[in-house]
Amino acid sequence: MKTASLILLFLMPISCTRTTPPLSADEQAVKDVVNLFFDSLAKQDTLLMKKAVFPEGQVWTISNFSTPSRYGTRFLTADLNNFNPGEQLLETPLSFDIKVDNGIAMAWVPYEFHLNNEFSHCGVDIFTLLKDQGAWKITTISYSLEREGCSETDK
Repeated sequence: MKTASLILLFLMPISCTRTTPPLSADEQAVKDVVNLFFDSLAKQDTLLMKKAVFPEGQVWTISNFSTPSRYGTRFLTADLNNFNPGEQLLETPLSFDIKVDNGIAMAWVPYEFHLNNEFSHCGVDIFTLLKDQGAWKITTISYSLEREGCSETDK
């Protein structure tokens, strides 16, 4: 019993210090495109956004601000045409879970959103991307909007 306890004691630091494996080239490229999208929102830059998305792509939303939840959809072209320079948009990714397979990718990205420097909501973005002529582009964005459960303090 004492030997088993000692073995566990020595193995604990090893298991607690595991590091996340580095991203593959495609995973890093997908992350870069998603960050480019966030940057285009913050700058409200349509040219930058066009580099990140297929304008024919779609956006799907689920708003959990009330019961029942509300769903919405639009084309990414609507976002390209609706920037308001009077608003400050800041969407901050909290983490990335990226999956890539043979020209298709998905990024699961929990986020916090601030409008005009005030916390607005949090949620999860799900980006679907396709590789087009060697470059990744966002084809679909689905996201949730939450006001509760955003952090321990529920902002």
